[in-house]
Amino acid sequence: MSANQKQKQTSCKVCGKSSWHIIETLLSGIWDRSQVVLRRKVIFFPIGRCKHCHHVQVTINYTKEIFEALYFSNQVEPNMWCDTPQGQKSPYEEMFDFIQPCIEDGAHIVDFGAGAGTTLKYIDNYCKEYSPTLTSVDFHNHVQSETIKHISGDLNELEIIRRKFDETPISLAISTHVLEHVIEPVNFLSEITKMITDNGNIFIEVPDCSPDANMNNLEFTNLIHGQHIHYYSKESLAQIVKLAGLKIVKQQQLTTGNIPRLLLLLKKSNSNIQHSVIPIENNASKSVTKRFNDYSNYQESLFKKIQQALKKDKTIGLWGIGGDFYLLTQKYPELIHWITSNKVTLYDYELAGHVFYNSKIICSSEIKQAKHPVILLPMYGPTREKMKELSINWGANVTVPC
Repeated sequence: MSANQKQKQTSCKVCGKSSWHIIETLLSGIWDRSQVVLRRKVIFFPIGRCKHCHHVQVTINYTKEIFEALYFSNQVEPNMWCDTPQGQKSPYEEMFDFIQPCIEDGAHIVDFGAGAGTTLKYIDNYCKEYSPTLTSVDFHNHVQSETIKHISGDLNELEIIRRKFDETPISLAISTHVLEHVIEPVNFLSEITKMITDNGNIFIEVPDCSPDANMNNLEFTNLIHGQHIHYYSKESLAQIVKLAGLKIVKQQQLTTGNIPRLLLLLKKSNSNIQHSVIPIENNASKSVTKRFNDYSNYQESLFKKIQQALKKDKTIGLWGIGGDFYLLTQKYPELIHWITSNKVTLYDYELAGHVFYNSKIICSSEIKQAKHPVILLPMYGPTREKMKELSINWGANVTVPC
């Protein structure tokens, strides 16, 4: 049993109640690579709908131990988007179009959770005539820019760095794909509100779990992820915005690489009205349920393809020994039997040399010399795209299941 299974349920971060209807439980974790033989450190994340206000979130406390396990790699930022097809706008271009009217001469623009700083760098390239002051705030400095100032800070404790903006209040605050990761979203937005000018703007983007969002191919997205504490719909996010003392001035729904996106531009509400929490009718439950169902259906389809491949060839290869691979072995133990009987060869770049059920994992660069067919396992779109491109360059016999 994982340590976090023993924890008490946390409170709803919208209404403060602690009564949940569990929708599904995400099985996540990381490989323990301290020994040659791989062991999986499993973490269970129950995703629930609050019985009082109907907000959807993970129902356990996120401890320091869990955060360290989930954010174990601080060296590089993960691939968030697939490559943009020629002739189409990238997600960052679409973000820029959304916020460009807010960028004025001498603007102070701060990105909370800037990551690699792609959004700020885009603004830096296209808004030089406005001479903006650009600042990134994040746990680690991945921006590495001479024109962008960096402030190290815990995004769950913004009150600690608030004083840094007393003399230079923010005219445009940005926080894209961050609000789903923070523990207290209302407090997060409230703290940013205290740092912006009276007429300042806040731009946020989150994965869109609204009932009317695009729900095609959710199994290939990271919509459901251990790092995602909260699952937002337009209605739930609107309530959080009000509780933080803000109002929505512009809203847009987009889809990129099967990932449904919700973009909001916010301002201070300048109202002394105390907003009460009301039940969120159009919440994230439908999207969360559909993603789990789609993922399970794809697992079944993938396993059948592996079965069919083994009927045609004595041995096959499986490429990508990550979370999707582990979950597949848990759902279909027969796969472990094929691995131990040497019918299946495992390939992975980072895990090469380690052993899983007496099978030594081969470096994925060796796939180009493989005589047997190889099936690509990871489901996340950007990861699949990069691996597919590699296999084409290698001229390897790699199957990418649809």
